[in-house]
Amino acid sequence: MPANTPGALLKPLQIFAQRGINLSRIESRPTKRSLGEYLFFMDLEADAKEAQMQSALAELTMHTEILKILGAYNVLPISAVTL
Repeated sequence: MPANTPGALLKPLQIFAQRGINLSRIESRPTKRSLGEYLFFMDLEADAKEAQMQSALAELTMHTEILKILGAYNVLPISAVTL
């Protein structure tokens, strides 16, 4: 995010909430550039090719300095899993 200010993380997270995209994990790591600067890694439960996800990523670029997709995979529905 451009600055460490109150609500800086809230705005990007609302992008996903407004579209009904679930975040299953969020993790922060220091950038090692400056004290108080962090990188955020998120796992999302959404297909990267879906229109709602493409829209979320497009809007997210307005709130981020760097945006990278490290990987994408399909999530099987629970009923498809057999024990």
